[in-house]
Amino acid sequence: MKKVIIFSLIISTGFSVTSCNKKLDQQPIVSIIDTAYWKTRDDAKAANISLYAGLQNVFSNTFTEWGDARSDNLSYGGTGENQVNISLNGLDAVTASADWGGIYNEILRANLNIKYMPKIFNNRQISQSELNHYLAQAYTARAFMYFWAVRLWATQDSKDKYGVPVRLSPYETLDSNQYIKRTNSKYVFDSVILPDLKKALTLVDPSQKSTLFINQGAILSLLTEVYLWNKDYTNALATTNQIVALNRYSIVQDPSLYKDVFISATTTENIWSLDWHFATDGRNGLGTKLGSNGNTSNYYIDTSTAWYKKWIISPDTRRYLTYDTSIYNRTSQPKQIWKFYPIDINTGKPVIPTRIQCEAKLPFFRYADILLMQAEAANALGDTATALANVRTIRNRSSAGSINASAYNNLATPNDVLNVILDERQIELYCEGKRWFDLVRNGLVISIMDPLVKSRQNTLSLSPTGFSDYHKILWPVSRAVLIANTLIDQNENYAR
Repeated sequence: MKKVIIFSLIISTGFSVTSCNKKLDQQPIVSIIDTAYWKTRDDAKAANISLYAGLQNVFSNTFTEWGDARSDNLSYGGTGENQVNISLNGLDAVTASADWGGIYNEILRANLNIKYMPKIFNNRQISQSELNHYLAQAYTARAFMYFWAVRLWATQDSKDKYGVPVRLSPYETLDSNQYIKRTNSKYVFDSVILPDLKKALTLVDPSQKSTLFINQGAILSLLTEVYLWNKDYTNALATTNQIVALNRYSIVQDPSLYKDVFISATTTENIWSLDWHFATDGRNGLGTKLGSNGNTSNYYIDTSTAWYKKWIISPDTRRYLTYDTSIYNRTSQPKQIWKFYPIDINTGKPVIPTRIQCEAKLPFFRYADILLMQAEAANALGDTATALANVRTIRNRSSAGSINASAYNNLATPNDVLNVILDERQIELYCEGKRWFDLVRNGLVISIMDPLVKSRQNTLSLSPTGFSDYHKILWPVSRAVLIANTLIDQNENYAR
């Protein structure tokens, strides 16, 4: 006889999201049993909101470490060992962020919604369009999680050994197959991520435009990033053109509005951000990683890097909106990254929250990112004019000045233009979870990070082994996962 397993779907503190002018507060669902749930309109709302609570669980403590901390954006700070190990690429199976458990918990939530949301429609509690939009969000959330998983733990080829486990239906009974092997990344892209996103596009309600929920623009943005990762530049360019054609988005111009991109996340530049309210959702761990009012941050800006040395002598207005330039001058190490925090109207300086009160919204996609992805795709297809025009649009907004062509071999080759685009992405999307993946996608991890890691090791009087092992571009699989599922192998050159 099948025994029903009870799944905890929403964190015990509950979850709230502000959509347009309406705040939706749902009481926590402690457990979901098929016979007692999936019946009413409120069940549908709560199950949908559980997707966003799951994303908070995934990214609260990993967003910075997965997307920026291993790159040249940041170096170790504070007093803990974890940030030192990550900055020196000293990852191992017990590194906290090596655990993919949160990702698979979110996949479970999406699978449950995909399977059971139609029951609520069949009970005539929601309309067909509402059902479709709920399903669009579930399919997108599932694709989003698998996309993060394959980029972090999977080799980018057809080998079975170093993929990720794929489960497209909820694990609900004790006699279900709980142990599954890793599936190669090509299958995950071709049979899960891309089909899920394409299906979501057919289901999404285009009239739903809230930037704090998955919407049509968010799905197209994720598709663009997936295509770019797979070097499918033609489709990447096509999806960016679709985003432009929505006629919803634009680059905000005023510096105060630029700050609103991260504070309210509801400007014309925002496409999809993860909402956060510490009173109902608990703290966002970003405040620990990038600083808080009463503590040192885990990570600081690395002032030895070439990109930072160029930035500090530019008139770029993004600089003072990103970190504390009033305290940390050009020769000292900036420790307060305040990009995600609101401005005090009396002092003109950001209000840095305490760690337990951080409620920074995480920007998954915004229009500046789209224009720069469009630039990368256009450049790869030979259209350098469009690529450079998009970069200039971003730079003009921040008074960064013209592109210094002489610093890029006078833009003689597409690779020179690519370097312009990647440098602009580094500044514009600083600490938005993009830089590490830009390096990986373009094969630049070893050339950029090896000398930097060696320099950091020398500073700490450690053997300068650097970052020369390309196998360790991937994250290790956590020991907790290896113990729980004996069919999972550790990634190459990491110990169990």
